[in-house]
Amino acid sequence: MKKSLTALVVGVALAAGSIQALAHKEGDFILRVGAAHVNPNDESSNVLGTDDGVTVDSATGLGFSGTWMLTDNWGFEVLAALPFEHDIDGNGSLSGLPIGSTKHLPPTASFQYYPDVGGDSFHPYFGLGVNYTYFFDEEVSPELKAALGTNDVELSLDSSIGIAGQIGADWKIGDNWFINTGVWYVDINTDADVIVNGATATTVDVDIDPWVAMVGFAWRF
Repeated sequence: MKKSLTALVVGVALAAGSIQALAHKEGDFILRVGAAHVNPNDESSNVLGTDDGVTVDSATGLGFSGTWMLTDNWGFEVLAALPFEHDIDGNGSLSGLPIGSTKHLPPTASFQYYPDVGGDSFHPYFGLGVNYTYFFDEEVSPELKAALGTNDVELSLDSSIGIAGQIGADWKIGDNWFINTGVWYVDINTDADVIVNGATATTVDVDIDPWVAMVGFAWRF
């Protein structure tokens, strides 16, 4: 009887250990929070002639996402962030001329694949989804107003919908706690209208197409 009881206790302990060693599994929810850096890989059409355009500066902010594990290997993620603010500057013959600035929100929904690498210490994943970028609080620089000879200048950027790809990983540091790193490439394209004295003076097609990197923590529950 004692031997049987000992065997049962050992079996339960081993089973519990196996359960603890499982990777992310169906029904889990994973919350990730970290510092996100947006680095535009930008290109634009000409503003005034054949040798000008605009560039979009990089920005850093707080990013966060939530993933619901649909199966042991597939998850659905929603990525969000606090607003990013970018400076917009002239390029080419307009180099050195500040154009203005804008803020944006980049919500992204993706399906993620988690390959089975064994254990619970390292969880790589790959994702593909759709990004919606909303621009707001566009501001025009005093330098651009001076160059155009009027203070009645506005800047308006259209919203964007595009594909987003990602690769990331969770490294376990405690019970259900992980260090997370992730990289995204996002297709963001917008039309920027420069409005002078109530009329659209020019429209610039801007491909922002940023690389986004995030480092932070993840909590699984």
